[in-house]
Amino acid sequence: MLVLLPGDASPVLNRVMRLMLSREFQRPIGTELYFAARNLLLNGHRIGRMRGQGGQVFLESAPVLATQPAIVNDDQWAEHKLMQPLRQYLEGAFRLGLDLPEDATYIVHDTSSVGPHRGQWARPDYVLVTAMRFKLLPGSQVDVHSFELKTETGGTVQAVHEALAQTRFTHFGHLVWHLPDSSKAEARLTENVRHCDEHGIGLIRMREPTRSESYEILLDPVRKGTLSITVEGFLESRLSQEQRVQLACAIRGDDP
Repeated sequence: MLVLLPGDASPVLNRVMRLMLSREFQRPIGTELYFAARNLLLNGHRIGRMRGQGGQVFLESAPVLATQPAIVNDDQWAEHKLMQPLRQYLEGAFRLGLDLPEDATYIVHDTSSVGPHRGQWARPDYVLVTAMRFKLLPGSQVDVHSFELKTETGGTVQAVHEALAQTRFTHFGHLVWHLPDSSKAEARLTENVRHCDEHGIGLIRMREPTRSESYEILLDPVRKGTLSITVEGFLESRLSQEQRVQLACAIRGDDP
């Protein structure tokens, strides 16, 4: 734990530290074992803790660090190259994780170049729409998710606020960050997790873009109370005619 904690005394969420330890030892770290180790270090004044939001830990005495070299952007996984792997994940593993009824409507749409040019952060990279009719109660349930995709170097606090801004038009906001194992950008992970948690934004870590099993949902999003009329206007300006008909039929219970 002492090795994994940031040297500048930045706090790390308990659940994130447990996950980091599990990866380091390549086996699950139980809650009791984690807190026993944490309390041992607390009692020895090696680490400090912060209460609230699941609790955080930090190095009690932080050494002076040398200036970190800038992260070099690797064009191998530029954002446009990450789009198709993300679509495959959303249409596959992510869909399964939602556990929707078999007859639910599920639309994944690339909106990175669709919509007005004006307006700050008004273009999510992907929009996901689900619709299902109730079997006993009248009406239907429609959920709209927005996904902001970032490269290894692009995963910053600003990216969190981009994902948040997009929930002006959707119910759920997600930040998808390409963050390979052992990346220097992992130094920003704790801060990004904290900001996502504070704003109710989901965080998906993309380790190896072409392997869906390497994607990890670090945080689930919190549903926003976006007005239905705002969501409808957004979908009308982003979805294709075919998709709008498909969604309307799903809501009414008609055949497309």
